[in-house]
Amino acid sequence: MDSVLVGITLGGLYGLVALAFVLTFQTTRTLNFALGEFITAGGFAFIAIVALDLPAWLAVAVSVVLIGILGTLVERFVVRPFNSGPHDIRWLLTTAGLSLIMLDLLRNSQGAGTKALNGIGFEGFTSVAGTRVSSQFLLILVLAIGVTLALTWFTQRTRLGTIFRAVAEDRETSSLMGLNPGLVALGAYAIAMGIAALAGIMYSAEVGLSISTGQSLLVAGFATAILGGLDSIPGALVGGLIYGITTVVATDLLGTAIGGVIGLVVTVVVLAVRPQGLMGRVVMEKV
Repeated sequence: MDSVLVGITLGGLYGLVALAFVLTFQTTRTLNFALGEFITAGGFAFIAIVALDLPAWLAVAVSVVLIGILGTLVERFVVRPFNSGPHDIRWLLTTAGLSLIMLDLLRNSQGAGTKALNGIGFEGFTSVAGTRVSSQFLLILVLAIGVTLALTWFTQRTRLGTIFRAVAEDRETSSLMGLNPGLVALGAYAIAMGIAALAGIMYSAEVGLSISTGQSLLVAGFATAILGGLDSIPGALVGGLIYGITTVVATDLLGTAIGGVIGLVVTVVVLAVRPQGLMGRVVMEKV
């Protein structure tokens, strides 16, 4: 039971990262493989803004907005020129290259040490059903649930969300109907990178921030998105919970060496049975 509760709280973090992958894939059928560096950049942006004597929560908001704006620039200049159609995957190379560039810039500007993020979140542990779990990871879980519900409401209940879904369903047809897929892509990347920054700030407040912080979450977040379904917003959270529980329980039972890869094994097994993920849709491609 203890491992399950710890896995659930960790799953919230994975779910937040997975949401960033899902949002960009839904609307543009692309993924930003520099996402790990955006997670890290969010933490460093927070440190820089807090140094201006702004309140911590305001610094979080400003950091999320700034990284979101950076996300729009990536979509416009790094992704879009290399995404001419469903069979064009040059964006994979450009975003992977961006990852290396950003990592080098962070290493040269911030060094290899670990920095503390103060004044944000909670310290210590909270007792849940007799189990002590990190208060900060509980906060991240609550944030993940809140962001998932907000995005689900946005896409299902608002006019702008309907436009997002229309573009996700068929970019060509939506363009002929007068919608602007380019603006939708910019918005999706802004929201996605903002969520990545939020995940990075909250996670770093618990474990500290280094240039490798985002990279440590990248594989788990990507696997979580695939597990839940790359086109499903609720699937990101469900996948995160499953991945987190599986990883923590397996680590406790089998050790770190095996437990660390069990989540990936579960992802592969699910894909073998259900290629679209647990909550993803089968997409029929027009020919």
